[in-house]
Amino acid sequence: MLAIDFRWDVVLEHRDLLFAGLRYTLLIATVAMGLSLGLGLVVAISRLSSFPPLAWLAAAYINVFRAIPLFVFIIYVYYGVSIAVGINFAPVTAGIIALTLQYGAWMAEIFRSGIQAVPSGQREAASSLGMGSARTFVSIVLPQALRIVIPPSGNMFVGMVKDSSLVSIIGVAELVRNTQLLVSQTFRPFEFYTAAVLFYVAVTLALSYLMKVLERRLALSDPLASRRRGRGPLARRRLRRLDELQAAIAASRTR
Repeated sequence: MLAIDFRWDVVLEHRDLLFAGLRYTLLIATVAMGLSLGLGLVVAISRLSSFPPLAWLAAAYINVFRAIPLFVFIIYVYYGVSIAVGINFAPVTAGIIALTLQYGAWMAEIFRSGIQAVPSGQREAASSLGMGSARTFVSIVLPQALRIVIPPSGNMFVGMVKDSSLVSIIGVAELVRNTQLLVSQTFRPFEFYTAAVLFYVAVTLALSYLMKVLERRLALSDPLASRRRGRGPLARRRLRRLDELQAAIAASRTR
């Protein structure tokens, strides 16, 4: 039977480098996720546009970028763009760009599904109240769409944290890269890769918990339940708007 001499003291000696890599991992994932959320929303709106060229362009972006393996895309952004057009990105910049562009395509589909899930009757009711299309989207459609997209967006953020490990291939000093450096210095791969696994598990569990807290805070599950629980001002404002819409729909049916 093979005995494993597992030495936590070696990991503890180099914990500063591991925590520095973890901080870099979270920084890259957070920045890339924030950018991909904005990009995904813009692309989703373009995809639903009544202007065909804009909708086709958005659809092409989604289909192309979702088809490229992220590992290959990171290498392409870092090396290929430099060779093709002479633009040299710093490794961390190239990693964030690659993650943003690819996750932006996935987020666009999530946002599109959330927007289309809002009943069209609410747009009609908002129009009957004199709201323009832009105000209807911002005040009525988008808040309800966010209720739908927040849970899958949380899952995407977890995926972003894990996929950020791929930027180690271009030399970004995140958690996996620092773990590889420590393994090459100490020849203790089992200890350091075990530590890396524990870091990722801890981050994933923490993010999952935070997303559940966010869902409860925003009263995503049921507006009527939010009223009973006496949620905050945002929930009360949304409920007032829903009451106005319901009154408008009821008035239109009596005509």
